[in-house]
Amino acid sequence: MPASMSAQTWKGRSEKAASIMEYGTFILTAATLVVAMINNNLSMKFFNICGILAIITLILKGRSTSINWKSFALPASILFIGILDLIWYKTFKVDNSPFKATYHNYINTVRVFIFGFFMVLLAASTKFKYKSSALLYLLYSVSFIILGYALFQKFSVGMNRIDFGIGSSTGAAYSIMLVGLISAVSILYTPKSHPLLFVLNAVVIFAALVMTQTRSSILIFPIICCLTIITYYLKDPKKLFLGIGGFLALMMVLGLVFSQSIASRYDAAVKDINLYQQGNGGTSLGARFAMYESGMTLFKEAPLKWRSADERAQEIAKMVVKNKTLSSAMVYINVHLHNEIIENASLKGIIGVISVICFYAALIFSAYYYRSMGLFAFSLAIIGTGLSDVLLWARSVPIIIICGLTLLLLFNKIRSSQ
Repeated sequence: MPASMSAQTWKGRSEKAASIMEYGTFILTAATLVVAMINNNLSMKFFNICGILAIITLILKGRSTSINWKSFALPASILFIGILDLIWYKTFKVDNSPFKATYHNYINTVRVFIFGFFMVLLAASTKFKYKSSALLYLLYSVSFIILGYALFQKFSVGMNRIDFGIGSSTGAAYSIMLVGLISAVSILYTPKSHPLLFVLNAVVIFAALVMTQTRSSILIFPIICCLTIITYYLKDPKKLFLGIGGFLALMMVLGLVFSQSIASRYDAAVKDINLYQQGNGGTSLGARFAMYESGMTLFKEAPLKWRSADERAQEIAKMVVKNKTLSSAMVYINVHLHNEIIENASLKGIIGVISVICFYAALIFSAYYYRSMGLFAFSLAIIGTGLSDVLLWARSVPIIIICGLTLLLLFNKIRSSQ
């Protein structure tokens, strides 16, 4: 066989194999997105397979992979965080540390973000052509499954604050919000894209969020949905009116149904703030304020300094001796400081802050570059929640973020081929 024919045969086979693996990567990514809400261990196994498939696919595609700096910005920002966390982990991880869980969760973040780089890069460079909206409608239905499971935990199991079996109501809320946004915006990428279908989905997710009683998600999610409706239907007054009107009406109904739960969380927040101002940080919000204050103090004292989790705890313990209001920060010091920027600032200094800001900037830039309403809404959720907690940490939520970004980039390809 002539060398040229042999080369063409190999090229054809590699392209076919790459195409099959690319389809497989995206299908498994969608499955992993849902599994991550209820089973951390299984979702990590699925995610590892997704990452490996993405790497092999990119290798097989070789030079046919088309990408420019604008589409590379988001994958690069993800890789930046992964590499930085890996350097921090390798520098400070010690055996028998009382903060073993902290180091363990950071190395999980490293795995997710380094694999995530290849998955998002594949989605950004794919030439995927898929005219059917079947995947979009399947994702749209996920929100109703979420509500069903939430109702089961609330009324059959009797949970006061549902946690989806992952051990944390807050983590469940972030997972529900992020997956729910992808589920809701998936309808916007179908040919019909009816506003009331988006509203129905959004209200279903909001009901599930109220059952977690997580204040930040309950506050952020409706705002994001309103901004999404206004931005997407701005040039269509009829659909805009239907969307906003329907959303507000259904939200009022939900407000009445869950009024007692919402009111109790609001009253608790006001009480926590007043107590913290009086020097009592032993409350839910008081602990957050104490963590923010102690973390920012560390950063201001040495903005270039890198610290181990052990060293950070020791320095905050010294602050507590001088200021007892900060004592509640010690309760969560073996986890994180509940703010994305402050967490990174306290451990990795200014370079850690830059890594988070670069990721946020890449999210917003990519939403503009791809003209992606879904990516914009998803980015607002990540950034807004990152101001009150840490999302880029551990496994489940970072997996949902990476899988979500991968699918949202894929949605654009589906839309362009319809």
